[in-house]
Amino acid sequence: MSSLAAARPARARLGHWPYDDDVAHLVLLDHHMVPTDGDIAGWVDEATRRRARTVRTGALFPNAIAPFLDAGFQVADTLALLALTVGDVDAPLASRRSRSGDQLRLRRLRPSMLAEAAAIDRRAFSSPWANDITALGDIMTATPYHRSRSVHVDGRMVAFSISGRADRSGYVQRLAVDPSARRRGFAQLLLDDALRWMRRRDVARTMVNTAVDNHPALSLYATTGFERQPGSLLILERTLR
Repeated sequence: MSSLAAARPARARLGHWPYDDDVAHLVLLDHHMVPTDGDIAGWVDEATRRRARTVRTGALFPNAIAPFLDAGFQVADTLALLALTVGDVDAPLASRRSRSGDQLRLRRLRPSMLAEAAAIDRRAFSSPWANDITALGDIMTATPYHRSRSVHVDGRMVAFSISGRADRSGYVQRLAVDPSARRRGFAQLLLDDALRWMRRRDVARTMVNTAVDNHPALSLYATTGFERQPGSLLILERTLR
């Protein structure tokens, strides 16, 4: 994956969409920025030079959406944005024993374990939204600091999470549970672990996004104290050939 930069501070990363080399994945590196027409034209030209048939963005905040729509992009998916003031939450944290009584082991998610995590991610999320090994590695390095953990039952990974921190902002970047291991408290365990980490590091506010129709995830975050923010995030795409 390479980084792209324009004359002004409009920075993006252009790579391959997981499991589909014909789709270029365009990720803005600063969600506060509003790209110009020239920025977007340059990124589209680069994707065309790489012989992509489609260019698809990462999740775009509302301030960045209009320029892409003006450049011919269309909506591929809609995401809900939720936020939590970390210091205001006094909810009890999940124990390390699952609802079925399994004794759990929480481990650091190391680079050598990403293949197993990617397999879980692919089973947990329908195409084309699953992450491969490269995408999970990119998520880990998307913020200056990150915490990645996995849940293991009887020696087998069943769930994982990746969270990030930049200054006093926190991000729940990915949380996936194997479909065979759902409704056993693993997602709550991982989310609580991430929030513990953020509290210890004086994070003021943390954000997470998920599909607007992902009702189990929305319920999990609401129960933990996250609140839906105005507007939605969009993933946009444009056919090149």
